Amino acid sequence: MKLNSTQKLIKTRCESLHITQYDFFKKTFFLLGFLIVSFNAESKLFSTSKIKEKTAETIFLRKVESAVRVHDADLLLSFMLPEYKRTQHDEFLEGRTLQFLSEFFWCPEKLFDQITGVTLISYKLQTGSKSDYDVVFHLKHTNTECDCSFGMRKDLNTNVFSIYGAVG
Repeated sequence: MKLNSTQKLIKTRCESLHITQYDFFKKTFFLLGFLIVSFNAESKLFSTSKIKEKTAETIFLRKVESAVRVHDADLLLSFMLPEYKRTQHDEFLEGRTLQFLSEFFWCPEKLFDQITGVTLISYKLQTGSKSDYDVVFHLKHTNTECDCSFGMRKDLNTNVFSIYGAVG
């Protein structure tokens, strides 16, 4: 059987690497599969450069971003998932709003009312979910910057969005 130039190149390369052509193709297809899966996963992530401003998700998150920027605690509390607000703010923290928001929009040793800037970095639908998103905001304080992650849920019956964080 006569080998074309590509086949000769692959055979020579495999011999120099001390692998079989079968191993070469197996590794090549594995790498291609990995790249395809990685690209597909990335396509569901909306980051700063890819955020579509006219989507309902982005419009809601821009409202959250604005409320954080002006330290509007009442508006932020109205954006909270009702069960989350009740258990974490009302019951666990006994209504201590500054502590609640400082823990929700957490930066080491900084309080919510010390935030000097906020930017929506990304949001993405959680794997296997139709209504829960992972959200990342970048927060600025006088001498500190950090990223803050929290959840966003869309009520599939009403299309209303809410935010929530860790429990406990």
